[in-house]
Amino acid sequence: MSETFQGRTIAGRGDAESVAIQVLNFIVADADRIIQFLNVTNLQPETIRTSATSSHFLLGVLEYVTKDDELLKAIDEELKIRPAAILAAIVQLSPEPEMKPLNKDGKDQKVDTVHQLPRRNLFH
Repeated sequence: MSETFQGRTIAGRGDAESVAIQVLNFIVADADRIIQFLNVTNLQPETIRTSATSSHFLLGVLEYVTKDDELLKAIDEELKIRPAAILAAIVQLSPEPEMKPLNKDGKDQKVDTVHQLPRRNLFH
């Protein structure tokens, strides 16, 4: 099942970036939230607008909110963006995995990749 936000399926980078921008706007709209965000990220208020044009920054915003259960819950309640939709957006914004190197026989070598998921799902 694909996750949706505002009735649309998160089908690509554009949808994922839209989710991230809405989440960023939600953080910026509240003084306590933006102060916490700036403290954690070491960004300056004047750099946020410029940074928001970067997919890597938007990915970081979504990863930031997945680490804060109360913030996830507030986003779910106020923006109606479910935590699963945020995870789907993270997947869309994550860089493609690197190509597996070939061994001398021309076969793929095993490469272990680990994707970190949120601690737990609050909304069952």
